[in-house]
Amino acid sequence: MWFDKNYRRHLLDMHIDDWDERFLSEFSPKTYVENLKKAKIQGAMIYVQSHVGLTNYPTRVGKMHNAFVGKEDTMKNLFDLCHENGISVVAYYSLVYNTWAQDNHPEWKIVSLADAKKKDEGQPVEGAFRGSRYGLCCPNNPEYREFTKTQIKEFADYAKVDGMFYDMLFWPEMCHCEHCRERYRREVGEEIPTVEDWSDPKWLMHMHKRREWMGEFAQWATDISKEYMPGVTVEHNVAYSARPENTVANAEEVINACDYAGGDLDLGVFGHSFTCKFYKNITKNQPFEHMFTRCAPGLLIHTQIKSPDVMASAFFLATSHHGATLVIDAIDPVGTMDARVYDQLGQVFGEVEKYQDYYRGEMIEDVGIYYSLKSKFNPRGESYTNYVGATQTLETMVENNVLCGITGGFSDLNKHPLIVASCLTDQDNYDVDRIVKYVEEGGNLYFSGGDCPLLVEKLLGAKVTGRTKETVVYINPGEKVIRHFAHYNEKYPLHVWGTSPVIEGVKADEVVATLSLPYTHRGELRFASIHSDPPGKSTDIPAIVVKNYGKGKVIWSAMPIECNELYDYKHILMNLFGDVFGFDSTLHSDAPDDVEITVFDDKDSLLVNAVLMNTRFKARKVEDIVVSLKTPTAPKSVVCVPENEPVSFTYEEGRVTFTIKDMKIFKMYEIKF
Repeated sequence: MWFDKNYRRHLLDMHIDDWDERFLSEFSPKTYVENLKKAKIQGAMIYVQSHVGLTNYPTRVGKMHNAFVGKEDTMKNLFDLCHENGISVVAYYSLVYNTWAQDNHPEWKIVSLADAKKKDEGQPVEGAFRGSRYGLCCPNNPEYREFTKTQIKEFADYAKVDGMFYDMLFWPEMCHCEHCRERYRREVGEEIPTVEDWSDPKWLMHMHKRREWMGEFAQWATDISKEYMPGVTVEHNVAYSARPENTVANAEEVINACDYAGGDLDLGVFGHSFTCKFYKNITKNQPFEHMFTRCAPGLLIHTQIKSPDVMASAFFLATSHHGATLVIDAIDPVGTMDARVYDQLGQVFGEVEKYQDYYRGEMIEDVGIYYSLKSKFNPRGESYTNYVGATQTLETMVENNVLCGITGGFSDLNKHPLIVASCLTDQDNYDVDRIVKYVEEGGNLYFSGGDCPLLVEKLLGAKVTGRTKETVVYINPGEKVIRHFAHYNEKYPLHVWGTSPVIEGVKADEVVATLSLPYTHRGELRFASIHSDPPGKSTDIPAIVVKNYGKGKVIWSAMPIECNELYDYKHILMNLFGDVFGFDSTLHSDAPDDVEITVFDDKDSLLVNAVLMNTRFKARKVEDIVVSLKTPTAPKSVVCVPENEPVSFTYEEGRVTFTIKDMKIFKMYEIKF
């Protein structure tokens, strides 16, 4: 397919209205392609329609942008120029977000709960008037779907492209239009819930249906695209699947409708690493695609540009996961592009290009971080969720130089010697048997919380019987683990915010830490200390349980210590992994906590990547880094690629050790056997 070995990609945002005759009047396909060539782009995502809703090709059911009236072949000429220069073309089309469609067909719009209530009460509802620049159309509206289908068919007749990209496949808000309400009644037999309550099974069913509907809409768009354009690939923007929002319903159902996973995110360097790992393990085909804006800090600031070092770090984070980078620029309203941006992109992509022949092998992931797209919530509204646990665990693993990946219901659990599953809920019951089997067959599992009682019952033989009324609790380490808890002990136990699950039925010798509680709880007016809630009562309520299960081992923590970003909690977590599981990472290194190392196993060699997770305008100088990797045999050589410069190494006690020197932002090494 076109995306094989296509790693340097580009998107020029063209969400431009046409009320001013100057808008897109200077648009030039020739200049567009010349800039792509300067930037060393292999694949171009090009707008054929935008959030504005105007098309850049002739349409009989919508409205073409005024700039292309009389110049109907403009985009077709652009596609041809791209192909003539060896650049693949993916067409961009915005779903749900369509301002022209909502303005001209207000009956298609997403209806808020407030507007739905007004309509039910016979009050006037504002039709096409919006409080936002973005018009929103409901994917359950059959007329909007027919409109979309017609436009996709029109575009298929207009031009040939390699792929289609559909943006905005999520619920920006819960729609209560007549079509959503009728569909819910038909499929569930009830009215759509109107009160957001994550402890209410009816609300959870509502979220299940929202995911199902958005996935069905994505698959519908995929199917008609492939029907009208045989051979095209289809990608839906799945950025929201890697974000913490819990009502948008962009989950596995949408990703399953994609030929490969990708989306635009800028959640910081650790967020970038998380997204790369997630996309890599959930995509149907490699490479996944990570989108990155060239504007600083994002597209809201049109004229600013990220520094070369910030760009390089982001691009090389994708490189270190063997992914494609798609850089997003935004066109000037008149249709011009800042050529200086493309000079800079060419310099950075020129460095990335040198390594692309080395995107080989399978990534070694000693720790699998279980990420649930269904448990991005806490039933009580407390701050910790599976998303928080997963992202914080990734940060802890990177800081401790542990090779890790993102796993879940979408991925093979067995490739990980250790899995961390934070704050699962009963929405994950569908995968419990697979998790249990993983442990039974020899896997090591750390999991936390009591909101997935089925997993607690199956692995611990215990029942969740309630929760503490105290919203501050403490973990009191017992004799078996106290050495791993630094300065924390019975008098000064480890503080954790939130209520704790209470479980019963665990054997006493499996409980290695218990809960301590404050003198009073927050619902009381009396207190011990006015500012805080110091520990005052020891209990025998299990806080941490360690258990053998089948051939594997389990650590269960009542409170998600992995969700805390402070050093003590991370240190305790790593100590427990080492002691209980005998965990010994494939990688040992003294790399600082702003350098991530990834390793790929290519059978006859190991490919080692080191990238500075840089956020500074100018990257700092990186000190020499010692890397030690477990290997079954002694290597023949270690070379720094792409120059294949030999590197001195030692091999002792099953580990090859060498030093990374003179690293600025990225280095890659190949260990040959």
